[in-house]
Amino acid sequence: MRTADLIKAAEPIGLKVNQEKTKYLVVSREERTRDDMLVDGYVFQQVTDFKYLGTNINNRNNMHNEIKLRIASGNKGYYALAKLFKSKLLSRKSKEYLYSSFLRPVLTYGCETWLVTKGDEEKLNIFERKVLRRIYDPVIENGEYRRRTNQEIYQMFNKPVISSYLKNKRLEWAGHIWRSDGIAKNIFTGRLNGKRPRGRPRQRWEDRVKTDLTEVSE
Repeated sequence: MRTADLIKAAEPIGLKVNQEKTKYLVVSREERTRDDMLVDGYVFQQVTDFKYLGTNINNRNNMHNEIKLRIASGNKGYYALAKLFKSKLLSRKSKEYLYSSFLRPVLTYGCETWLVTKGDEEKLNIFERKVLRRIYDPVIENGEYRRRTNQEIYQMFNKPVISSYLKNKRLEWAGHIWRSDGIAKNIFTGRLNGKRPRGRPRQRWEDRVKTDLTEVSE
C-alpha cells in the first residue's frame, strides 16, 4: 500500500498521520542524498536510523548502532544494581542470578535476529567480563590482589559466554521459523528476482545460521 493510500484509508475512521512522528528510511549500499517526501500536503523527513519495537534500524542494515545501544542500556542497569553487586552480604550465586535474569536479557534483547560481527561480539563479551569481575572480585596471591583472568571468570560462571548465547538464540529462532507456516518462514525461504550487486556480498542472517550449525556440529 502506498503512503497516499494509507492516508486516505485512515481518514474515514478518524485517524490522521502525525507528520512530526512519521519518518522514512531508505536502505541502500550506496550513499544517497537525504530528501524529504511530500505526500498530499504532508512532509515526511528522511532519516538514517530510527527505533522500532525497541530495536535500532538503520540505512546500512547493520547492528553496530544497536549493539552500542544495548551496551548503554546494560550499563544503565548495571549501575542501578551496583550496590547489590558490591554488597558483601549477597552471595555470588545471587549476583549471578541478577546478571543472568536482569542484565543479560537487556543486553541481548532481540538478539535472535542479529547479524553481528566479531567486533560486535567482543564488545558484548567485554561488558559481560566487567560484570563478572565485579561479582567474583580479585584473588589474593602471595599477599597481593590479582585480577582474575578471562578463563578463570568463565570457569566460575560455568555458563555459555554471551557470544555463544547469541548463537544458541539464533539457532532456536531458526528452528522455530522452520517449523512454522507463517510469514516469517515465507520470508526466510523466499528468493527475490534479480542479481546481487557487485563486490563482496554481505553476509546474510541465513549464512550466519549455517555457520552456527557448522560450529555446533564440530
